[in-house]
Amino acid sequence: EGEKENSTTPNTRAPCYDATMFDSLKASAKAGADATARAAKTTKMKGEVLLLEQKITSAKKDFGKAVYDAMFASDRALTEELFNATRLKIDGMKQEIAAKHAEMELLKSSSAQKTGGAQAAQTAWAPPPPGPPPPPPMGLPALPPGWQKAATPEGKDYYYHETTGETSWTPPQ
Repeated sequence: EGEKENSTTPNTRAPCYDATMFDSLKASAKAGADATARAAKTTKMKGEVLLLEQKITSAKKDFGKAVYDAMFASDRALTEELFNATRLKIDGMKQEIAAKHAEMELLKSSSAQKTGGAQAAQTAWAPPPPGPPPPPPMGLPALPPGWQKAATPEGKDYYYHETTGETSWTPPQ
C-alpha cells in the first residue's frame, strides 16, 4: 500500500527565523539595558565629581580663614602646617576625581559585548573591538563576503561580520 500523509499531525517544525528573531530581540534588549546601566553609573559619578569639586572649594575657603590668623601672627610653622594639611586633603580629593574620570572613560569606551549565542544571532549591530584603532590603511580593498564597515559613535571605522558577529579595527582579508 502507498504511504498516506497523516493530515491530523500538525507541523511541529517552527520556522528558524522565529528563534533568530527572538534571540536578536533578547540581545538588543540586553544591550539596551547595559547601555542604560552604564549611562546611569556615569551620571552618578558625574554628580560625585561635582560634590568633590565643591568640597575642594570649601576646603580652600576654610584654609583661607584658618591661615589668616596664623599669617597675621607671623606664625610660619602654623601656616605651613595648615597648608600641608589642606594640600593633602585636596590632593586626595583630586585623586578621587581622576579615578572617577578614568572609570567614566572606561564605561564610555566599553561595549556591552558579551560572548554567547545571542550575540552571534544578532546581525543588525556589532560592537567595535576593544582597544584603539590602528592608523587608517592606504587604499582599502573590497571586503570579503559577509563583512560590513561601520563607525563608532566617535566616528572611528571598524568592520563586523554579519553572521558571526566578529569585529575588527582592520579590514578583514
